Amino acid sequence: MRSQRQVGERAAQVIDRVIFDMGVDRLVQGSFGLDRHCRPHFSSARVMPGRDGVAVALAQLAECTALFAVAKRNPDPAVLRLHTAAVVDGLLREFRARSPRFRALPVVKAD
Repeated sequence: MRSQRQVGERAAQVIDRVIFDMGVDRLVQGSFGLDRHCRPHFSSARVMPGRDGVAVALAQLAECTALFAVAKRNPDPAVLRLHTAAVVDGLLREFRARSPRFRALPVVKAD
């Protein structure tokens, strides 16, 4: 990944796929990792941060709690997609807080 924005875009794709393949419950119970090459990846179980990477338990994100509550009331895919951006923002916030490599990436890719 060459920018924080690309990491966010990829995380949004993965979150969307997990929600619609496995469900919001599974998403919230899982973790997102960021490897040493700043590639985001989802695990349906809690991931321990490795020597070079970062792990975020999604249940700890307020944005995931809100997504879970919305999904219980209205599981409409269009409504869930509206909340994906908030989850990505929370995830990127945690990556910035925990990863010097991620912070070193430019916010957007220079052309």
